[in-house]
Amino acid sequence: MTPVAPLVAFRATTWDAALEETLSRAAEHRRVSGVPAIVHSVHQRVLNILVDGALIAVAHDDLDDAPSTIRTEVSNWAARGVAQGAPVHIDATGIRIPAADGTTIAIDLSPDAAWTPAPVDLSALTVDDIDAALHILSDFTAPQAMTDFGRAAAAPIAERLDALRHALLAGPPAPITAASERLIGLGEGLTPTGDDILTGFAFLAAQPGMHGAGRLTAIEDAVRGADDLTGLLSLTTMRHALRGRGRQCLHDLAAAVEAGDAQWLRTAAALIQNIGHTSGADILTGVRIALEIECALRAAPDTTTPHLIDEKEN
Repeated sequence: MTPVAPLVAFRATTWDAALEETLSRAAEHRRVSGVPAIVHSVHQRVLNILVDGALIAVAHDDLDDAPSTIRTEVSNWAARGVAQGAPVHIDATGIRIPAADGTTIAIDLSPDAAWTPAPVDLSALTVDDIDAALHILSDFTAPQAMTDFGRAAAAPIAERLDALRHALLAGPPAPITAASERLIGLGEGLTPTGDDILTGFAFLAAQPGMHGAGRLTAIEDAVRGADDLTGLLSLTTMRHALRGRGRQCLHDLAAAVEAGDAQWLRTAAALIQNIGHTSGADILTGVRIALEIECALRAAPDTTTPHLIDEKEN
């Protein structure tokens, strides 16, 4: 008889309610194909699992809720002997991850721990509301690049970001797609700067009531063809953002903008800025661009192409 590995059991603190379908699909995929989910990457506070081409993150409690994420008290995955490529058992009740010491780490998913972000509706925002939010967010700028690659990428990023702004303001989809493609994968970090900027823009523009949502299909076309341009984690994050889904701190930011609550907005922005070394600040750059585009669209509601003020004119 094959020995059964002893279980080290944990309960998820929270987990993304949208994962229910993914977990069921993963179980069915293994039953039909015989191919299990596997450990994709191992970090101190996050373990990423590859499930039929999609990623599920198992994150420590001190990180906030996020799409396709299970939060638990488990941390320091490498020290626990969890290896990249290890098979992972998944079903509707939870996940089972083998460790090097022969134990299996079991994380059970309780239905009452499911996370769904509270919805917002930004349709009532005025130009003054948007200007006020932009003024607050202008305090949250990106730090200096950490690496030679990051410093070398700074000028191309600025140039391509300017091209994206112009394309988003003008409106036709082809230039938006082209400008987005030129940003994807550009910059340093696990999620490169260009990807993080697109994430921030897409997340806020995708919220209900945003006029800028009409630009998202063109960005989605760029992301759809970007498998060879950036990593799976970055692609997954951008795909969620295009559907208005992000980390809880991003949802808090959207809610603060809706409420016109300056202190809440500062608190949410500070939490976002603390994501990674530059990722959070880059996401906030994308959020500001979404607000800038929204301001232009709401100021010129009867025109397809709002007037673009060249910064050199000021």
